Amino acid sequence: MNRSTFLRAASAAVAATASVALLAACGGGDGDDAKPAQAAGNAKTEPKGGAEASGTEAFTATHVGGPTTVLEIGGARFLLDPTFDAPKKYKSGLEKKQGPAFGPEKLGRIDAVLLSHDQHDDNLDDKGRALLKGMPVVLSTPGAHKRLGDHVTGMRSWTSQEVKTSGGAIKVTAVPALHGPDEVDRGADGEVTGFVLSGKGVPTTYISGDNASVKVAEKVGDRVKKEIGPIDTAVLFAGAARTPAILDNAPLTLTSKNAAKVAKDLDPRKVVAVHTDSWNIYSEDMKSLVKAFKKRGVDDKLVDLRPGGEKKDLS
Repeated sequence: MNRSTFLRAASAAVAATASVALLAACGGGDGDDAKPAQAAGNAKTEPKGGAEASGTEAFTATHVGGPTTVLEIGGARFLLDPTFDAPKKYKSGLEKKQGPAFGPEKLGRIDAVLLSHDQHDDNLDDKGRALLKGMPVVLSTPGAHKRLGDHVTGMRSWTSQEVKTSGGAIKVTAVPALHGPDEVDRGADGEVTGFVLSGKGVPTTYISGDNASVKVAEKVGDRVKKEIGPIDTAVLFAGAARTPAILDNAPLTLTSKNAAKVAKDLDPRKVVAVHTDSWNIYSEDMKSLVKAFKKRGVDDKLVDLRPGGEKKDLS
């Protein structure tokens, strides 16, 4: 090759290399190795909440019965209000009508128990109470800490604890709940808490606990949206629990109508409804809840989570 031919070939090679580099910098390219940008739209609704909330970690709920639910989120497994007794009557007057979908021996790993309160059998029964001492973390009310012992961390509203996971941590924030009608203070017997789960890669999840107040839920929702972000999933304790001995049989948890209103107002992507079965004090069931959600136009949010131990995907 003479000198002039060599120079022409070298110039062509440099030009080709520059062209490829420019194309790569602009995100273009053809062929099997090209990686197109992720589509902005998606037929599946993506989880709302913390940064990178649509990660690959499992997001599931398994309903054991009553309020008792296993929530798998952000690489951690949470147990809500453990009740594992067989059907029985209690000194309190409560009666368990249906046993759990499975016993505590089949729970698998639990990273933390989120206990809305300890005063009432339908939220913490005998076997559930025995289970707590073997759990690595139990988060509940200050009163529960006093009554149950140092293995329970009592949390005041809007304080937070971190639950460590293999990929980081989940922030658990205690939030207000009202175990009865608005403006009624039931004292220590009515002390309850809700929770909010949040963090990087974690769909922001509101757990109402035994809250009967739409106003309280709305205030929680407003503050969470301002300080954390949109609520992705709401776990609502419904069933309109009632007992003639307390507040003239007023509902002590969300009625079906009020649960639907909370779902409308908070606008989560999904609603997991629990606390509607297995106990004699629940006056409204899942059928009532479905009807109310349809009337309010939010039935597309409602997850069919009837007790049976089946794991439901929430992602």
